[in-house]
Amino acid sequence: MNLYTELIAVDIGTSCIKLVSIEHGPGRQGYIVKNLELQELPAGLIGGDFTNPFISDMPVFKDILSGMVRKVKHSRQGYVIGLPDRWVKLHLNTMQLTENERKSPEFLSWRLEKNLPIPEGMRVMVDFQILNSVAGESDGFHVLAAAVKSDIIDILSRITTDLGMEVMAFDTSSLGIFNLFEEVYPEKILDQIVVNLHVGHETTVVKAYSAGCLLYERVIEVAGEEFAKIISEIDTVNLENAMRAKESEKFFPVSRDDIALLVNKRQRIDRIFGNWLRELNVTFRFFQEKFNVSRLPTIFMTGGSTMFAGLDNFLSEYFETSCFLFNPLNEIPLAKKIDTRLVAKGPTFAACVGLLAK
Repeated sequence: MNLYTELIAVDIGTSCIKLVSIEHGPGRQGYIVKNLELQELPAGLIGGDFTNPFISDMPVFKDILSGMVRKVKHSRQGYVIGLPDRWVKLHLNTMQLTENERKSPEFLSWRLEKNLPIPEGMRVMVDFQILNSVAGESDGFHVLAAAVKSDIIDILSRITTDLGMEVMAFDTSSLGIFNLFEEVYPEKILDQIVVNLHVGHETTVVKAYSAGCLLYERVIEVAGEEFAKIISEIDTVNLENAMRAKESEKFFPVSRDDIALLVNKRQRIDRIFGNWLRELNVTFRFFQEKFNVSRLPTIFMTGGSTMFAGLDNFLSEYFETSCFLFNPLNEIPLAKKIDTRLVAKGPTFAACVGLLAK
């Protein structure tokens, strides 16, 4: 596994910020995790979407980030910062490009910006990656473009500059997860399609990859926060207590004995997860029709809201495919072990660790 040891990854989510840094082990054998931090955020501090991303209280956000940065145990060349998926507009393009055009990033950025579905007058920053050539076309290429509102990058740049953080790049949080998966399971991506189901606090992001390139993406506006809100309504408790209940309650069978117990909770479980499962079903069926896929490919799950015991087995049966939880902290060749309780949170840190994937 090839990871950047000279960078510190910071993943900004809507419910928490994660920070990860690593270094090589003795003799450059394996890795040592130097920093693995998670800081909960006040509700409503980070939010919005592509057209209206926001940080509601700049001083509070700056203080939280400052506190995390102070914990960094050693110097690095810089930071790579992951942005919430809802802030970034991804667009897959098929373009005719000459050799000179492919070598001109400024021209390509300008051309892609003109093609992106961006509201008139909105200032954006555009990045891109030429994925691969179009079969049978010498000058045809598949290009992945990513746009983010310039204002939010300006705000984050001012904050990080004030904190003495040298930011090397802003990135889309969940895209790097596939790079980790590709390193760990090269046999699973060879001539195959794989799907990453990343379930966070506010959104569920479905990304399908083929031959190492992004093939399809959909963001679903249902995730962990919505599960907690429904529990709050059912049990007549505040959202904080509902969040704790969500983490401790059993919803999916792990053993045979659980089945009888959960049958009696079927209405409750359907009310909490029913809409999410229906949205996933619609998403996957559309994907199968669009790309003429008869059977769903392997699904690997990441994100803090995928860590319900038994969810992987349940979804494997529900969608009739292989579905499993991907924990990168279990897969990194560690020269020095870390606390097992932190390792267990690996799926939550997947997007942050993915920012360090080469």
